[in-house]
Amino acid sequence: SGAKPGPDQDPSADKAGLKKKGDLLNGLAAIGEDNVAKEVQRLRSELGRDTCIVCILGGTKFQEADSEELVKAIAPKLEAAAGSGVKFVTGGMPGVQEAFAKHCGDGSRVWNLLPVGQASGYGRGTDINAGADLEERKAIFGLIGDIYITVEGGPGVSQEARAAHERGAVVVPLIRTGGASEGMFGFPKGALQKPRCATEEQWSLLQNKGAAVEDSAAAVVAILEACVGGPAPKEVKAVQQQQQQHHHQPRAVSGSPTPSKAKVVEASPRAA
Repeated sequence: SGAKPGPDQDPSADKAGLKKKGDLLNGLAAIGEDNVAKEVQRLRSELGRDTCIVCILGGTKFQEADSEELVKAIAPKLEAAAGSGVKFVTGGMPGVQEAFAKHCGDGSRVWNLLPVGQASGYGRGTDINAGADLEERKAIFGLIGDIYITVEGGPGVSQEARAAHERGAVVVPLIRTGGASEGMFGFPKGALQKPRCATEEQWSLLQNKGAAVEDSAAAVVAILEACVGGPAPKEVKAVQQQQQQHHHQPRAVSGSPTPSKAKVVEASPRAA
């Protein structure tokens, strides 16, 4: 890529970032699994249990030349294509999440999840609070979404992506943007493989650094259309069944909503 690693993509921070409560189990142990489950259930209820929650993950500072342009192209396309049963959640951080929130329509379907007592300062979307600090908020963020879109990122992005992927949520990395989204910092290897809800052409547009930004953005929308509107992937169904056997885990965190209640429409790999 030619871009120098920034603070959120510094390879030297890799091992340190992974050691510091880098995986979901450590985070849950420190916070208390029951407390996390209660917070996730509360937020799912607040956002709507039949809602498809699309979480946005990314670095706090753009590293690649066209990453910001890509986020700004994706946000309005998703907002315009998504049905009323879809909501977008950010972590209230600068960089990728802020750019998405500020370009996602009028912000009426954007929710910014921050630790208690903190505000995003975006001036767009609705701030919601959960977790006493950033580590607690990260653990909750990794459990609340149905679909996660990742752009660039460092150890924190990988941590939340691992939590999501381990329970069967769909993770859509913008591989072309580098950093965690390209597989660094312990990003889940399985999430770098094409999911059933993407075509080969769409997935290649997420990887190809030379692809037109508009084409890659349209591919993201098309993939979400298939993930939300189509049959739930086998992996998601398996996780749903597993969660029904473990009552301490929140029932709604990993299920895909029914197509009739959360439909993404008018999307195609070459949509403008």
